Amino acid sequence: MSGKTESEQFQTKNRGAVILAGGRGRRMGMVEKPLMEFEGKTILEFLISSLSRSVNEIVISVRDQTQEAQLIHVIEKFPACEIHFSWDFAEGIGPLEGIRTGLLGISSEYAFVCAGDMPFINSDVVDLLFESAEGHDAAVPKHKNGKFEPLHAVYSKKLVPKIEKAVEMGKYSVLTPVFELHDVVCVEVSKILKLDPELKTFMNINTVEDLEKIKGIN
Repeated sequence: MSGKTESEQFQTKNRGAVILAGGRGRRMGMVEKPLMEFEGKTILEFLISSLSRSVNEIVISVRDQTQEAQLIHVIEKFPACEIHFSWDFAEGIGPLEGIRTGLLGISSEYAFVCAGDMPFINSDVVDLLFESAEGHDAAVPKHKNGKFEPLHAVYSKKLVPKIEKAVEMGKYSVLTPVFELHDVVCVEVSKILKLDPELKTFMNINTVEDLEKIKGIN
């Protein structure tokens, strides 16, 4: 039985998430990073388990049908959560296409967007970002040194036309369309530290060495 109030349950039902799984894992020898395992689970399982506490709808953004077929057995382990896939229509523009198709693929107005190699997503931090984004265009974590975390943020669907405009101009940085939004809430990382003192929620895996470091950390 859920410990959430009726209001909290309603908010969860109006929240989506987009997992960007389309990267080719070049620094990992072209492996599918979401399927890498530690502690008996794949990274994708860790991600879905965490996100399903905050959302009821998840879109996994993949490159194509072949990649979907490689990942589909994982989502079958989560029958209580609505999970489906979106495919990239354009190549060579990085995560922007995955964000665009993912946002178009959800029914919710807001979605938490994250990379598919972040096994320690903190659901309390996700909730904070959703609460911060409500009534605004986006909520993006910001470090003290000014660095942003655009692939660990909540966006409204207003980001979609901004992405399309950026791509037309040949600008593929994730932050380019984000900065074109009119009402972005910058969530200071000092607030996130109170929920996740080690900031594990931002950790991702880019190399084999990264995977070895995080084994046993959870």
